[in-house]
Amino acid sequence: MRFLDLDLDFFLSSNAYGRPDRERPGAEYKPWNVSVVRRFLEGKCHLSRDKPTPGRILEHHDLVIDFWKKLIESGGLKVPFEVIHVDAHPDITVRGGLYLKSGMLRIDSKAGLEVLNREQVHQGNYLTFAIASGWIASLVWVPLRKTFKELPGGYIEETHSQGRRRQNERNPLKGLTANREQYVPYKILLWHRLRTNKTFDYMALSKSPGFTPPESDALVSVIEEYMTQI
Repeated sequence: MRFLDLDLDFFLSSNAYGRPDRERPGAEYKPWNVSVVRRFLEGKCHLSRDKPTPGRILEHHDLVIDFWKKLIESGGLKVPFEVIHVDAHPDITVRGGLYLKSGMLRIDSKAGLEVLNREQVHQGNYLTFAIASGWIASLVWVPLRKTFKELPGGYIEETHSQGRRRQNERNPLKGLTANREQYVPYKILLWHRLRTNKTFDYMALSKSPGFTPPESDALVSVIEEYMTQI
């Protein structure tokens, strides 16, 4: 199965990072033109307004973990599933024993889960949790700008500055178990090279207000046209 994981901060003129005091980024970050957004969704992601994809609008990106969990428990989403992660940030952290080598993400399930079970899920690490739980079959990150080039083997930089825990935040995957190491094919694909002719089973859009200016909010309803909210 295939999941399209969109973040609104991708559709900006440049990468935005978390602001002090939770202020939203300023007007120097320009949202994409609506027609360009439509061309990307239709031409690159194979989405259609005539046949919208089941999905959900989320306030913060780490909330996709709860969405995935509900879909898995209901039987709608079969694990492991493919993820196309369209985002200005990788949302992966090295904490938890995650390594990159020869195009594969590897997590030492025993050692990694011991660390992750003491951590909180947030917007900068939620994909690490999903990989550790065995949910993800393959991961493609489509960044806004290729500022990271190739990620060095054995190291993934936590560039997502909103690694701060929200008050009363819990770990929805606490108590993860796994029987072996997880190996997940991983690719960084420039957005203009993205093209798929396969449909997605589900999709999600994160509004990520800490990383998007207020002007970006107008694009939410545009992207929602390609989605049947569930």
